[in-house]
This record gives sequence, structure tokens and C-alpha cells, in this order.
Amino acid sequence: MGEDSRAVPPETVELEVIACSLEDARAAEEGGASRLELTVRLDQDGLTPPPGLVREVVAGVKIPVRVMLRDRATFDLGSLEDLACLKQQARDFAKLGVDGLVTGFVNEGELDQEGLEAICAEAPATRFTVHRAVEHTRSPVAALRALRRFQNVDRALVGGGTGSPEERISRFAAYQEALGPDRQLVAGGGLTLEMLPVLREKTRLRIFHLGRAVRTPEESSGRVDASKVQRACKLLGFARQDSQ
Repeated sequence: MGEDSRAVPPETVELEVIACSLEDARAAEEGGASRLELTVRLDQDGLTPPPGLVREVVAGVKIPVRVMLRDRATFDLGSLEDLACLKQQARDFAKLGVDGLVTGFVNEGELDQEGLEAICAEAPATRFTVHRAVEHTRSPVAALRALRRFQNVDRALVGGGTGSPEERISRFAAYQEALGPDRQLVAGGGLTLEMLPVLREKTRLRIFHLGRAVRTPEESSGRVDASKVQRACKLLGFARQDSQ
């Protein structure tokens, strides 16, 4: 990506919040979120939202919106027809003014590079986040390293694997090294608000991704709570100037 990289400067801290509706999106923005990941079916770890919702949210908030491309509850790509649908969705969403797309698949324990390449090619000017599919491979480090060859993949979302918070934290440095300096590691997947200051202090992570932790109730059926988003921003040591 070189000089054209749009990586977040080292001193910048971002909070990305999962939104499943326009109401979620507005609450996240009100609380001070830096950007959104728009998806539906949070109970299935997020699926592709309908085009109408994408249009509503892009038009209804000022912060950047990345949109999930995942039509199955599993991390395999599925059939050729499934791939064709994802490619069409990538083309369509890229025309709606989204900040980027979120996708990623696993094939026999490895990152599905062929599938990812096919989807990225449909939106060559659009940035991509590869989500936690990388942690469903046999070697997340190898999967992250493989992302270096994808010019429009600028972020990878990881949770640090399983185990205690300390064990998860210990993996982030290896993950960032594997991903390389021109792409950003996003910490997400089961994070709690209490973990945020610890991650800020003990890692070099600067982008954080929250879902259930900023919902009331804190489950897939809950709604984004602006006060919890605001608290998360404070715990991370920042607040957008235009947030409420």
C-alpha cells in the first residue's frame, strides 16, 4: 500500500461500533463512535444487511460506515452462486458511499485467498476489513501475513484468540507484526468496557471494535446505548469534538 496507505496515524485512537439499524447507528454516533460496522443478525456474528438499510445509515449519519459481506452463519464461502451474490453485493455497496466492506472466509483451515481476491476485485477502489475469519484458520499469523498482498485490505479484526485477557493481549503484537506496518489491526470480538484501558496501556492497538458491550441489554437483541459508547470513548482516552 506504501504511500497511498490510509492507515490510522499512531497517535489516533478509534472506536468502531456495530450497528444493526439506523437507530443503532445514530446512538453510536451520538455517543462519539469514530465509525460503524453495519450488519444484521448479531446472534450469528453478523450477516450482510439489506441495501435499503445501507442507504438509510449512510445517509443518516456523518461518521464512516463499513458494511458486512457475509451471507452464511459459517466462515466458509459456500457455493459458486454464493460467491456470485457476494460479488454483486460488493459492487452495489461500493456505489452507495460506504467507507468500506467487511468480509473474509476460511477454506479447509486456511484463509480463502481466492474467494477474497474475487470479492475485492469487484470493488477495487473500496477498502476492506477482513474480520475474525482469520482466527478460525489453523494459523492466524499466517492468515494475517497473507493479507499483505491484497492492496485494498487495510484492516484486520481480531480478538486475540481464546484464554484469559492476558493471554489474548500477548498475541496482539505477533498479529500486528504478521499484518505488517501498512495495515491496521482492529481489536474486537468479545471485548468488555473494562478491557479497554488495559489494552490501551499494554498494547500498541489504536482501533477498537465493540458490539454487545455497548448495547442494552448486553446481548445480540440489545440496542446500542449512547451512554455506553460515550463511556467507552472516555476509557480509551478520547472523545469526538462533535459528539454529544
